[in-house]
Amino acid sequence: MKKNPAKYSVFYWLVLLIIVTGCGLKNNPIASTPAIDYKNLVKNMEASIINDGVALKWDFYNKDGIINDILIEKSEVGSVGNECKGCPRTYERIGRMFVKETPREDKIFKALNFTDKKVERDKTYNYRLMLCDADNLCIEASNTEINFK
Repeated sequence: MKKNPAKYSVFYWLVLLIIVTGCGLKNNPIASTPAIDYKNLVKNMEASIINDGVALKWDFYNKDGIINDILIEKSEVGSVGNECKGCPRTYERIGRMFVKETPREDKIFKALNFTDKKVERDKTYNYRLMLCDADNLCIEASNTEINFK
């Protein structure tokens, strides 16, 4: 008995088509980044030296109530005059502020502050703020550097 090559050819092409269209990337498994520009939620971040520490202050614009927490992190850049500006930073969490509130139309921003008392003289520190939403997705919003003399 002789096989019909056309019949098997169509079958093989159909199987190949199913395999090719069935394989591959269906959806991006990486969480999408939010459409919100987090850098605009924190403005005027400043660091200043107080008696025995560093005072951080900033204006926080959370009119829509999308941010739950602010993480304050610190990295030691080096000693004064011996900073490594281009080196990768290692940050440690030094504070957390709960800022979730009901959205309000009457208040444009809230002035917030934080004091770091665990500093040493003649060191340079870099501070950054991480804004965290309800899904616990945290994104850097602002940073500043200070020489503690």
